[in-house]
Amino acid sequence: MADCPLTLDALPRQSFAGKVRRVAPYVTAVEKQSRTVDIEATFDEPARVGRLLVGYSADVEVVLDVHDPVVRVPTAALLEGGRVLVVGANDRLEDRKIKAGLANWEYTEAVAGVAAGERIVTSLDRPGVKAGARVVIESAPATK
Repeated sequence: MADCPLTLDALPRQSFAGKVRRVAPYVTAVEKQSRTVDIEATFDEPARVGRLLVGYSADVEVVLDVHDPVVRVPTAALLEGGRVLVVGANDRLEDRKIKAGLANWEYTEAVAGVAAGERIVTSLDRPGVKAGARVVIESAPATK
């Protein structure tokens, strides 16, 4: 059995330690980039969770491998073909192909193609964001 954190939609902002007992060998639903797979899991401390009702859904994060330390980029910053936009020479955007390693919804390991400390564009949906464009760094608005 593999250790895993469990979160329940009915109990927001809480995570419970558990173990995966079985993963179904098939996908039950496909929607956009999401895949639903039936998983049997147990809570390490069921009393901490309390009584659950029929119909509750849960998210299970199954960690298959860990690499540390690594250079990583936000997964949302990846363009088609495993490319990213990097702030390059003369404050111009460069299109760079990376070699991806481990990935999840949040981050993707960059085995090659970018170095630690390089600035990666994450606002890909902004007008004019493309290779060769001049970089304009905007500061966050002041809060009162």
